[in-house]
Order: sequence, then C-alpha cells, then structure tokens
Amino acid sequence: MSSEPVVIIDDSATQLKILERLANSVGGWTAAKGFGDAEAALSFCRANPPGLLVLAAATAQGEASALIHRLRRLEACAEVPVMVIGADEDLDCLERARDAGAADHLLLPINHRDFRLRVRSLLRSQRARPRGAPEQVRSDPGRADGERRQDGLRQAHEMLLRIIDAIPRMICVTGEDGRYVLVNRQFASFVGVRASRLIGKTPLEAHGGPIARSLMEIDPLLLAGRPAPLSTEDEIVDRDGEPCVLLATKSVFHGDDGEDSMVVTVWLDITERKGAERDLLAAKEQAELANRSKTEFLANMSHETRTPLNAIIGFSQVIAGEMLGPIGTPKYIGYAHDILVSAEHLLGIINDILDLSKLEAGKLDLVEEVIDVPRLMEDLLQLADAKARASEIRVALRYEGTIPALRADARKVKQIVLNLLINAVKFSHPGSEVAIVLRNQSGAVVVDVIDHGIGMDPDEVTLAMTRFGQVASAWTRKHDGTGLGL
Repeated sequence: MSSEPVVIIDDSATQLKILERLANSVGGWTAAKGFGDAEAALSFCRANPPGLLVLAAATAQGEASALIHRLRRLEACAEVPVMVIGADEDLDCLERARDAGAADHLLLPINHRDFRLRVRSLLRSQRARPRGAPEQVRSDPGRADGERRQDGLRQAHEMLLRIIDAIPRMICVTGEDGRYVLVNRQFASFVGVRASRLIGKTPLEAHGGPIARSLMEIDPLLLAGRPAPLSTEDEIVDRDGEPCVLLATKSVFHGDDGEDSMVVTVWLDITERKGAERDLLAAKEQAELANRSKTEFLANMSHETRTPLNAIIGFSQVIAGEMLGPIGTPKYIGYAHDILVSAEHLLGIINDILDLSKLEAGKLDLVEEVIDVPRLMEDLLQLADAKARASEIRVALRYEGTIPALRADARKVKQIVLNLLINAVKFSHPGSEVAIVLRNQSGAVVVDVIDHGIGMDPDEVTLAMTRFGQVASAWTRKHDGTGLGL
C-alpha cells in the first residue's frame, strides 16, 4: 500500500463525500483525504506530499488552475498529478486547468468505474516515476553567454511587436498589477496615447474612459481565477465623439511557475456590423408589417369581390336553366352558360386568394368530417372531365387495396387534389392518360396523381411550391395560370 494519500479539494460537502468514497474504493492505496478549504489542503500537502490531487474545476475560493500553480511551487508537490472535476459549464475552467498542468479531467456526473480506472492509472504512473534524479546540465559550453541570449530575446520581442502591429485589431496586454505590458499601434491610436507612454501605466492612469474601466474590472477577476466573461461587447464614445461598439476577447496566460500572469485583450470594432444588424432587423420588421397589411387587404378585397360574384353566378344559373320560363333564343342560353362558367372560375381564384391570405394570417380553420375518399375522387374526375376531353386526355381512377374512410376537411382535400389533377391535365400530351391512384398504406390513405407530361426537376418543384411561383419554360408559357394552385 502506498504511503501517499489522495487529496481531494471541493467546497461542496456532498460532492466531497462522494469523491472520498470513490477514491477509498480504488484499493491498494492509502485512504483519501478531503478538504473543503484550499488553504488547509495546501498546508496538509506541505507536510504530506500526496500521490494524487483531485480538484473541483471552480470553487468559491477560485479556479483549479490557480491552485495548481500554487501546488507546483511546493517543492514536494512539483510533480504530483492533478485530476480536475467539472460540469459542462466549467469547460473553460477545465481547459485552463489543463494548461496549468492538470494530467486529466472528468465531467459531472461522474462515471464511478471511469473515476476508479483513471485514479488507479495516475497513482501507478506517479509511483513509477523516478525521484530525486540529478538535474541535467543545461548549459552549452559551445554557445555564447547571457549577453547573446539577451540579444535573442530582444530580437524575439521586436518581432512580436511587428507582428501584433500588423494585425488589424486593437491588442493590449496587462500584467498582475494591472499595468500595460504590451500594446499595438492600433490600440494606442484608438485611445490617443503613444504606445511608449502606455507601457508601465494602468489604464486609468494612461487614458481613462470606458476601455479603462472594462480592463480594470474584468482582468483582476481573470488573473485571480474567478468567474469573469472572456468576451464582452462595449458601447462607448470614441475620441471624435462618435458612438461605437467594441467586441473584446480575452485570454489569460500564466508563467511556468505561476508567476508573471498576464491578460491579453483583443478589441474589434463592430460598429458597422451592429448597424447592419439593426438595419436588417428594421427591414425585416417593415417587410413583415407590409406582408401583414397585404394579407389583410387581400382578405378584405376577396370578401368584397365574392358578394357581387355570388349574384352573377346565381342569376346566370337562373337564366341558363330557364327557371322562370323559356328564353326563346338558344344563343342567349349559351351566353348565360359562358357567364356562369367564367364567374365560377373567377370565384375559384378568389377563394384560392382568400385561403392563401388566411393561411398567412394564421386564421384558416379546418372543418373536419368523415370523407368517402373514392366518391370524392369520382366527383373530382367529373369536374376535370370536360377539360380533359377538350385536350384529348383520358382520366381514370384506380384502387390498390381497400381504401378506409378519412377524417379531414373535405373542401381542402378536394382543393388539393383538384389542383394536382388540373395541373396534370394541363401539362399532359394529347392522347395520354392522367390517373388518380388510391392506396392504403398502413391505414393511411395515399393519393397519387400520375401523368405523362413534361415533369419537373427538384428545383422547379421547389419554385412551384412557393407563393405565386410558376416554372417558366416554352411548354408552360402555353398555359396561363395564377401560380396559386400548388
């Protein structure tokens, strides 16, 4: 049994008990030691170097990454493996913990078997690690001394400055004391202070304003490992008095020993993008308002137009049927019939427009009833028969299996199938056949309208299914329509 304990730090008492119980069940190792307070845990680790440290990704005392850096500064704990436990919302904390040197992490809720396997693996690797090996000699007698290294560092720093100056973004770096460590030309130009005069000063000392307040409020939280936004949008007024919107994105960097931590902030001016978003939203709202107005207008006009049409249809039926006595002139009967057919056609178009406007307004009601589907299809064939015979096209009705009754809005079903049927007749070649085929598919009624016309490719089908959409071709131009049917 190993003499090195498993130290667990979590300020949730319930979670701490669960982790202790799981660690104790690994077997072959000493009992786990749990702490709700990080300071007490570090004091224990100084006197009792652990074989493994299990940390919560974030506690009220800070993030696991900050605690890892403190642990690494303890000579006896410099190589202790660390496993971090966190939830989905702790992914950023987990990533920073991995960057700080965590060997592994687990997401909540914990898979008990997975936890035991990982703890056992980390403890074995720690036990097998050679201890007290002499430090390798890192100096190279063939190389120049410290002065040459300083020249190399200076050149690298100059190259870094040139790179960040070439980036079309505002960039600044602040240290643990809140003072500027590095800025690029774009940032200095925006705040109106030379870059050389910014270095070594706090944002409030150097220029003040909203940018300074943002840096002074958020950066200390990030450096302390406390929850803070890594991306913000700041609405400010620039040096010319113009309002602008800046998108700030932050990253935290820690030194190898946990010291010299810095926050890098990249600012992007998104004023134009925000303006475009507002314009787009306003245009969308205006278009929706116009569409609603158009829909209401169509609904009102359709109702107003149907009233005189009903009178025209009624009187033309009386005249054509000679209900009040013989007319005496056959030609007048033909005229009355033409008036009736034209009025009914116009009424059908108006009804389509009215239904469309109701659909757009969300006010279309369904009147459900039990429908005898075969009989309804026979009625539709009679309606299309005259047009089909005029085009020398045969229409037929076929069945596949027993067709069950259907509960639906009979008028809407009739309208749907009639549109498909009339389109099939309209675009079929003379001498061909258009058939309505009824199928029973697992208790559902399937209606197929089959023709032998020119057909449509998928893009044309998409166009035909839009409002007033019509496929343009030499064949379709021969047949006028409203584009409302499909």
